[in-house]
Amino acid sequence: MKVLKFFLSFFLFVAGVLLAAWFFMPWKQLGESVLLFAARQASFQVAYASVRGVSGGFSVENLEARGLLGMADVSFRTLTVAPDVASSLLNMALVCRFIFTGAALGDIAVTPRKKIPGVVLGSGRATLSLTAKEVLLEGLRSDGELALDGVLLLVPSDAPIIRRADVTLAVSSEPFEKELPSLQMAFGLPLRQEAPGRWSFRRSKGEVR
Repeated sequence: MKVLKFFLSFFLFVAGVLLAAWFFMPWKQLGESVLLFAARQASFQVAYASVRGVSGGFSVENLEARGLLGMADVSFRTLTVAPDVASSLLNMALVCRFIFTGAALGDIAVTPRKKIPGVVLGSGRATLSLTAKEVLLEGLRSDGELALDGVLLLVPSDAPIIRRADVTLAVSSEPFEKELPSLQMAFGLPLRQEAPGRWSFRRSKGEVR
């Protein structure tokens, strides 16, 4: 009983410290530091207009990731990041919730001479879990010309980078959909057309095709 009371008291103490730190966290400064670190470490360029603190996180205005994976630019009118402390502790990983608006994917460079037209991603959300080796995107949603719904597991140090995928794509942009077979062939992506305007993107962990 004494041991149980000790662990309960310790848990309440830690929870209180984390809760206090959460409410008094300088979110704006934290967001700026995260973006500065990303700009230094990433193989692509990061640009943004401003950062502001919001409840439980920070929001970035007019964020651009230029040359993502050496293929395309991705932009967001707003990207809100909210770290999930409880899930991070339970999963021993950095867990954050993302909410975005006005997202767009620029022209994709399939070869130096061929580009696939860009597409609007619109608004959406995802939960990101980051470990030393893997990036897991769960609850991925978007509602634009390219509407996504599913989960992705990425291993940046491996090839192919996409280790696991279970994503449904609803495509309302005819120019973009017309070029999806080219994108599939160029990068060996597990894309399959289910019906006009509807595609699936599936790969089991460890499967390479």
